[in-house]
Amino acid sequence: MSGNHNEKLEFLGDSVISLVISSYLYKKCKDEGELTMMKAKLVCKQTLADFALSLKLETKLKLGKGALITNARNNEKTLEDAFEAYIGAVFLDSDQNFLEVMEFMKPLLEPKVEQLLLQKKNAQENNNDTSKPIIGPQDVPLMTLPLEDPINKLQTWSQRKTFGLPKYILVENKEVEKKNIQPQFTFEIVINGKTYPQGTARNKSEAKKLAATYALNEIDDSITLVK
Repeated sequence: MSGNHNEKLEFLGDSVISLVISSYLYKKCKDEGELTMMKAKLVCKQTLADFALSLKLETKLKLGKGALITNARNNEKTLEDAFEAYIGAVFLDSDQNFLEVMEFMKPLLEPKVEQLLLQKKNAQENNNDTSKPIIGPQDVPLMTLPLEDPINKLQTWSQRKTFGLPKYILVENKEVEKKNIQPQFTFEIVINGKTYPQGTARNKSEAKKLAATYALNEIDDSITLVK
């Protein structure tokens, strides 16, 4: 389409986003290695596209006929560029006040950073946990769990459908104290008012993963979980 484009705003926004995220993580992370890892996950195309969806920027885009035909409105690259341009505009509208942009982005960053920190904590706990998960009601063996984290995959699907974040509800928590019997945790997922099958395991992280796997299976049978 003819008219103005957002390339200069994207250039500016890209730099502002990088600085905001670096400054935010500086207060959250313990060392340079963790800073680098977390920043890479926050500035990636998928995360910035998710931020754009959270702000419903896809509804504000003006696209040419070719882009409309290819459904570019929901393309990750298009959404990433839109978010960068938007933050560039926020920076300029605030008279280049970095702190105001930080406050604007904080509601987007906080839940994502907490999610990443929780994933890291769960991964560390799982590395120290020799117990094996209990198979849930759908009899999906652990070997069929996707290499891609099903929790992230389900969250991306839900946000792109504008359903918000999936709700994980602990529906059962049996702490069995008898010898040789492990605790059990059961989670079910609610998305847009719909409840999906439960996942049960001997730790909360695996129970949530199983529940997310079952939800993905029910949402679309064509999703390949085995890799």
